[in-house]
Amino acid sequence: MTLNYKENLFDFEKSGIYLISCIKKQKHYIGESNNIGARLCAHKNKLKRNIHENKELQSDFNEYGEEFFLFQKLLFGNGLDKEKRLKLETIILLTLEPNKRYNVYINWKHKDQTNPFFNKKHSIEARKAQSVCKKGKISAFKGKTQNNEIKKMLSKINSNKTSLERRKPVIIGSIYYESISEASQKTGLNRRLIRERCHDKTRFKNFQWG
Repeated sequence: MTLNYKENLFDFEKSGIYLISCIKKQKHYIGESNNIGARLCAHKNKLKRNIHENKELQSDFNEYGEEFFLFQKLLFGNGLDKEKRLKLETIILLTLEPNKRYNVYINWKHKDQTNPFFNKKHSIEARKAQSVCKKGKISAFKGKTQNNEIKKMLSKINSNKTSLERRKPVIIGSIYYESISEASQKTGLNRRLIRERCHDKTRFKNFQWG
């Protein structure tokens, strides 16, 4: 699969795959959208308001708090149309152990044939997808070797807690930054200053965690 990336990879309105991770449990929610920045914000707002559709995700968010959750973009670019996004989302989900994913797909997002877990219809594909990640064999998806591409995405999912916390995104004004380091480089502000202002919700309302 060829992905057509453009220069501005941090465009807030990029389409692609996104990830919501509970750092405490190392458990993940995978999704796709034609505007992943806005979609991640929508997920976070629902979780903060305690109205998210995924009850288990909401329960863990309530228990551990926002500081133990990471909202990030896994893969994005103008070359990712809806079909490619759904296929990549399914491949990633099938390689995760059931107890490591929040996605359930029960009368919620995907239905019938498009649901990767409906009536265990995809059990063969699941085993093959898991084999691709573990052994580097040729995948049943499009008949192409996807080992390297999938491993790169999964390496982000399985990265350690320190790495996850270090890449916590921020929003300054209306601009989304992938990390404090990126925000510091592009705004010229000291990283410590950005961090302090994000924590101060009274005086600096235009600084917030992404």
